[in-house]
Amino acid sequence: MTIGNTSNKRIRWARIQKGWLIKTLAAKVGIDAVHLSQLEGKTTGTAAMKTLRKLATKLEQPVWFLGCFENMPEETFFEKVEKARCYHGHTKVEMAEELGIHERIIFNWKKKEPSQIIKEKVLLYCKILD
Repeated sequence: MTIGNTSNKRIRWARIQKGWLIKTLAAKVGIDAVHLSQLEGKTTGTAAMKTLRKLATKLEQPVWFLGCFENMPEETFFEKVEKARCYHGHTKVEMAEELGIHERIIFNWKKKEPSQIIKEKVLLYCKILD
């Protein structure tokens, strides 16, 4: 079986590499087997970040790999921050907490980059992409 270039294929591939049934992995992660089966069967999108993080831990794979986050663009400042957040396996709230800012501020970055002080913190957060 090939690894695949979608999240659902990578989750399935990693599960099969472990020799686990869907119900086995679902029990380890604490989700319903039907839900996991649906995740593996999706052709687009990915699991919620918290679920993906649990899957990555149990399957011993990086979150970015299971989520196919290497394919995310990083041309703008906001895109780079979003990609770094996904590589870290953080929700937007968790990223804001990590950076010591309110989550609403992050959405403003689509239009305008943050102040230099915050930008320095954010660029350190983005080092995971290097």
